[in-house]
Amino acid sequence: MTMEVIVSYILIVIGWLGGAVNGAAISTQEFTSAERCEAARLALIEDAKARGFEDALKPICLQK
Repeated sequence: MTMEVIVSYILIVIGWLGGAVNGAAISTQEFTSAERCEAARLALIEDAKARGFEDALKPICLQK
């Protein structure tokens, strides 16, 4: 019997869309691979740039 180790990755998004007065909002999403997590992170960055919010979001991927 072989044991398969399943590694997941967490995308953490810290946003200040409400401004400094409201504080930061934090959201998380779990992914099954580093590639999927990174693709989601890059998509968030591109969307934030298109909306002019690139300074208001800080998305990072971490291994769980």
